[in-house]
Amino acid sequence: MRKRILTRALAAGLLPAAALLAVAGQARASGFSIYEAGSRATALGCAFTATADDGSALFYNAAGLSFQNGRGLDLNFIGVAPQFKFAGHLSQGDALQTGESADRVYLVPGTAYTNSTSEKLAWGVGLYAPFGLGVEWKDGADWVGRRISHDVAIETIYVTPAVSYMAAEGLAVAIGVDIASQHLSLKKYSPEPQFGTNALETEIEGRSEINLTPTFGVMYRPTPEWSFGAMYHFEKTMEFEDRTATLTNVQALGETWAATLLAGLGGSEQLLSSELNLPSIMSLGVAYQASERLRVEGNYVRFGWSAFEKLALDFDTDALDQSIYFGYEDSWQVRFGGEYWATDNVSLMAGYVHDKTPQPLISVSPLLPDSDRNDYSFGVRYLHGNWDLSASYMVVVGTERTNVVNGEPLRHYTADGKSDYPFGSYKSLANLFGVGLRYNF
Repeated sequence: MRKRILTRALAAGLLPAAALLAVAGQARASGFSIYEAGSRATALGCAFTATADDGSALFYNAAGLSFQNGRGLDLNFIGVAPQFKFAGHLSQGDALQTGESADRVYLVPGTAYTNSTSEKLAWGVGLYAPFGLGVEWKDGADWVGRRISHDVAIETIYVTPAVSYMAAEGLAVAIGVDIASQHLSLKKYSPEPQFGTNALETEIEGRSEINLTPTFGVMYRPTPEWSFGAMYHFEKTMEFEDRTATLTNVQALGETWAATLLAGLGGSEQLLSSELNLPSIMSLGVAYQASERLRVEGNYVRFGWSAFEKLALDFDTDALDQSIYFGYEDSWQVRFGGEYWATDNVSLMAGYVHDKTPQPLISVSPLLPDSDRNDYSFGVRYLHGNWDLSASYMVVVGTERTNVVNGEPLRHYTADGKSDYPFGSYKSLANLFGVGLRYNF
């Protein structure tokens, strides 16, 4: 009986933590997507589907390769500095508990090689990171959400080779393959049940199997002024087989609750298998050359987040198996951007994004305090010979969101009962700094 009680106690703390691996990189866009695949595109609010005239076309719309000239090599780096704040729900005389994320910068790469030397056929290979980031909380051993996570990161890398064919005058179609790999890591604490002190530190880490899915793009330019584009990246299922979960006793005493629990579970090393569904991405764009110096674009982007319904967790210790329900809904974004050439060599760029969260209110918790967002971006571009340099800045302002409704906590329920996460208000802000360099051969 004691072993069964202790096993359930660990499951209550460990399983929500494992679920966080799949969703903790929420610092940027709806859900945990990162739509910034290039510095110049970022400066334009990533309204780039109908333009796609550099290496980031491999993500935004590979059909844009057919409208490029010659060969090009792109290198982009986006530094993302997320900030999260939590203010706990004050009830029954308890002290108000707060939390704040540590100051960290996550580097997002974007690189590509493109070749458009043929009259009909163009091709390229790109690397980018469309899903990820992470959160590290200050004073992790004391933070109110440490039972769920105090340090987490998710990194998803796509490598996309694609070809584009000029099917008719002004009309190009493209097909490619998204080759993806995902790395997940998490650290959290589990409490000693009688006194509530930290007893176990759990660390989960693993890399998924390689996943391949197709991607498509279309671009149509009926006149020099107008351009229309569409792209689609298919839904992915990232599979994790026999990944490592390490449980460490952090209590000072010898024969403690934690030591007894570890022995009852067969030791500190556990294996975990699971799978994570990444959403499809569809973008429709229209661009207009308003004057010789000004170009503007608008995009409608839709994410198939309804694929992210639950996370099934399969441990080698059967008593720990569980399914975590999230219930995401498909979501959308509207993106606008403009580029103005101040001189023949220097342009100024700006953009705006409204990003609708896919997360229902019932799922708001430290697992993923997602919210609607408004993004504002700026940038500058400089041409010199064969070199094309850009610098960008974007601020992402999250709408404050709370899981307390009419003074009462909104409980998060699973198939095995309710899990009482910290209740209160969540705020998020992210600063993005990008640099990009393209060389045209």
